[in-house]
Amino acid sequence: MPEGPDPTADLSGKICLITGATSGIGKMAAQAIARQGADLILVGRNERAADRLLRLLRQQSTRSKTQFIRTDLSQQTAVRRLASLVTENYDHLDILINNAGARFDAYRETEDGIELTFATNHLGHFLLTCLLIEHLARAQAARIVTVGSSSHFGAGSDDKWWLQRTNYDRRIAYAKSKLANIVFAYELGRRLDGTGITSNAADPGGVATNFARNNGLVSWLRRLAGSALSRDLASPRRGAEVLVHLAGSPGLAGVTGKYFYRNRTVESSAVSHDRTKALSLWNVSAELTGMKKHPLCTRDRFAV
Repeated sequence: MPEGPDPTADLSGKICLITGATSGIGKMAAQAIARQGADLILVGRNERAADRLLRLLRQQSTRSKTQFIRTDLSQQTAVRRLASLVTENYDHLDILINNAGARFDAYRETEDGIELTFATNHLGHFLLTCLLIEHLARAQAARIVTVGSSSHFGAGSDDKWWLQRTNYDRRIAYAKSKLANIVFAYELGRRLDGTGITSNAADPGGVATNFARNNGLVSWLRRLAGSALSRDLASPRRGAEVLVHLAGSPGLAGVTGKYFYRNRTVESSAVSHDRTKALSLWNVSAELTGMKKHPLCTRDRFAV
């Protein structure tokens, strides 16, 4: 399969929400998806970076309408506000890209008392997806893309999804959150089976962003990956290609529950396919976000 954005992709009239959209691969994906004609809802925390991106997008394309909504995904009240703004201002959503990610040097908790890495990278996206699923169901063949990482191979196989203050290691905490992203994407695909909504996980590879360099991710990923998963460091533009591919490629219609590196499917870790682990993640996520009675959480299959 050729790499790079699919030249046949036309997202005119589609509405796409991207978290972590103001820098790195999120920013590059936003530019590429705007060129394909989609209207964009950009989510992030940096308003100055968002202003620069909005100006760039408006210069780049007159077809694409863009909006920025400032949101800290670690704060559940902020995620609920984001979802309310989307559902109040748009009648449907075609593409949801759960891209935002962070890593923290020291153990920290959110205002909800949850370890910050897990809350930001997984729980915020879990909650947002639940709150927007009805809007996605209103679209024709909506797509959900959740960004993982090969660092999930370093998460271990225990039954703990986040670390405590006493055993905190930033690399392990990040790896566990990335495993959660992939397991979430798989389980979501199972629950959405038959609805026309697809859910896939995307691995952008080792990307040369300030986030990766400043957090020591680059050297750690190279040690972890090895063999077939050893990657050369890519530019953010190259890393974003898999997001763009999953968001709009006509050839991926109906493809769900897969893990993509660049534009091809690859194998994730054995533990990421463990259904028991997936159910444990789903249940604890529903409990921590108050979503236990949500239709995505009360049964194995979501009905449109």
